[in-house]
Amino acid sequence: MGLLDNVKKMVKKEATENPQQTSDDQKQVQAIHVTNGIDPKVIDAMNERMTKIENDLGKLSGEMEGQKKTLNDIKNELEGIKENVKMVVSLYELVSRDFNPFMDKTPEEIRGITDTLAEQVNNVKQLVEAAIKDLRELYGVPDIDQFIQMEEKK
Repeated sequence: MGLLDNVKKMVKKEATENPQQTSDDQKQVQAIHVTNGIDPKVIDAMNERMTKIENDLGKLSGEMEGQKKTLNDIKNELEGIKENVKMVVSLYELVSRDFNPFMDKTPEEIRGITDTLAEQVNNVKQLVEAAIKDLRELYGVPDIDQFIQMEEKK
């Protein structure tokens, strides 16, 4: 039922209320309605158009509800992904904290670690040099380093 059906019914009602009116009276009623812009054909066309618009609006409303549900589902999935990424990053930081010198280490701690490692490397170097010197003395191989040092002094 369209919006302008009531107007159409009023026109028909006026025409049928006074069946004893002469044809001149009926022509006057029709002329009044036409001059006022109320033509039954226009009313029918407008009613059809309004019905179509109402149907289209109902369809659009249903589609909007479906789109809202889809967007909510996507939002929930994104929240889950966000939480998973946070957990993975937290796990990565926990595991790499002991191996990464740039995470949660102050410069003093890094300097202490570096000094300790440098001292251990020097100790190993001295041990290797001493072992090589001992092997040369055991097997009678001349010490090339001594010859180089002597030549450099000259």
